[in-house]
Amino acid sequence: MKLIKLSLKDFRGYGNIKIDFNESLNVIIGRNDVGKSTILDALNYFFNDEQKMEPLDCNINSDDKIIEISASFKINNDDLVLLDATNPTSLQDEFLLNDDGNLEIKKIINASSKTITAKNVSVVLVAKHPDIHESPLITLNITSLRKLLNEHQDQIPNYEDINKSKKADMRKALFSFLITEETAFDTIEIPLKELQDENVKSWVKVKENLPLFNLFQSDRTNTDGDKEVQDPMKAITKEVLLILQPELDKIRDKVVKRVEEVGRETIEKLKELNDEIANQLTTIPELKEWDSIFKFSLDTDDEIPLNKRGSGVRRLILLSYFRAQAEKSSNEHSNNNIIYAIEEPETSQHPDYQQMIIDALKEISQQENSQVFITTHTPEIAQMVEKKSLVMISKDERNNPSIIEEEEIKMRKIVDTLGILPTISSRMVICLEGGHDVNFIKNINNCIPEFKSIIDLSNPNISLYALGGSRLIDWVNMNHFNDSNIKEFHLYDGDIQTYKKAVDEMNVMNDGRRYGVYTSMREMENYIPIPLIEEEFGCNLSSYKKDWEQFDVPDYLFGVALQDIPSKNRENAIKGILNARLTKQITPDLLQEHGVYNEIKDWFVKMNKIFEGTSTEVKV
Repeated sequence: MKLIKLSLKDFRGYGNIKIDFNESLNVIIGRNDVGKSTILDALNYFFNDEQKMEPLDCNINSDDKIIEISASFKINNDDLVLLDATNPTSLQDEFLLNDDGNLEIKKIINASSKTITAKNVSVVLVAKHPDIHESPLITLNITSLRKLLNEHQDQIPNYEDINKSKKADMRKALFSFLITEETAFDTIEIPLKELQDENVKSWVKVKENLPLFNLFQSDRTNTDGDKEVQDPMKAITKEVLLILQPELDKIRDKVVKRVEEVGRETIEKLKELNDEIANQLTTIPELKEWDSIFKFSLDTDDEIPLNKRGSGVRRLILLSYFRAQAEKSSNEHSNNNIIYAIEEPETSQHPDYQQMIIDALKEISQQENSQVFITTHTPEIAQMVEKKSLVMISKDERNNPSIIEEEEIKMRKIVDTLGILPTISSRMVICLEGGHDVNFIKNINNCIPEFKSIIDLSNPNISLYALGGSRLIDWVNMNHFNDSNIKEFHLYDGDIQTYKKAVDEMNVMNDGRRYGVYTSMREMENYIPIPLIEEEFGCNLSSYKKDWEQFDVPDYLFGVALQDIPSKNRENAIKGILNARLTKQITPDLLQEHGVYNEIKDWFVKMNKIFEGTSTEVKV
């Protein structure tokens, strides 16, 4: 389950705003005091009940003094499955997803009083629900469902076969009968406390299925409870309890069941003495989270308390924690997603440690069940992540914080805000489609002396650039050499017509600064000699040699090799082996036997011509 959207209404400086998130890494950028930390604080209030709000957290321009924090989650088929006794049913089957097909939960906080307590907070499901009854069916008890079912018993097929002791079965039958082509679907808010399914009736129960949220803030209080010391231990405690949650929940459910039984027995005895008072009583369990029971701290062997050490040392604890998490397999956790949110990881850190912590966080974000949020206002962090991971906050003409969504405007705003400069200062750039193509050309040039003698790609005046790169710095660099006198040589795969057209148009201009070619074969992987691929991956490719020029090598290997690697990472791993490892084993003889030696040699000849020559020399 991944957090994909946050909506805020009247929370601090935000009036009404929606923010879309990436499923892996999110880097929130903006100037000081623009509202970066507010986003993480809002998420912390949403996930962690121990974080208490104050009336001052409400936007000063709010008329009704009501704060709303809504979080939307992309769910898998097995996420948050409702269980009605022994009968499973899903959020989708119960029409409890929003208009986008996501799980949306809203916390509503009444900030009109002097203080905000649990009584001022309510939690609702935002659902696109069929308008078939005055109340959502999930809010009806078993007696009401039976009554509604009986009203239509003459019209419902197989009425006698419906299990009247299971609420989910009755709801399913009613949905099937009452929903027609004319049925209207409305977006409604369903309070959790009104749900009749015990697995989602309380906020604590719902939270057990939501991601675990760990926030690490940059403020340093220098007390015994310094967050930079305590937070990693709190996070570790939460994650251990997450693994043990099934066993702990069984214990809790037994306690609740037994207490409710004794409570009912007590009320029955009270009825013998005073029936009126007894009818006013009921047993309501007030459940708390397991991590509220435990507290751990880190101690030192010398006489200097850990919280009294330098802020940089304390932040190293965080670095070590994130590095440890990055090395862990996500399989050690339960099915719950874990969100790591860290405010300004660069604070009080040497640049080397900044790079280490960012590398660790990026690695964590790539794990199946992990998601990372960072706030920053330094270019070093922003330029190293993908464009899709960037969230830009800027103040509008009314001085209200807003999210910049249009990509071109967002990129320029980030570059201007952080002062990011291009990193390419070479005389020539060799432009390829992706990073694997860069490895192929670099390795084959370095390992085959005949090619290296034509043009040495390790020359500092030559840069290899992946046009498919999605990092912010890639965007900056691309705009830089497009507007400069840097020479460009473009080499593209021959399997995409738009690339061919772009190369042809570039060569027709023949301006002496840019020239391009496209491969005769499908892509770079087809230039790797077949025997090397067969030996590396233990496969037989003899039946594919006839059509090898257009054969999809990575796609074939995806189905037969590295099956122990998750599917989302397998193709990248296969291409990495092909272009990074096998290209270093290629010899001139193997290329001659493969029939591609002269074509590859011609690439380097043309590269050298544009690097050394003029427009007339380049024209081929």
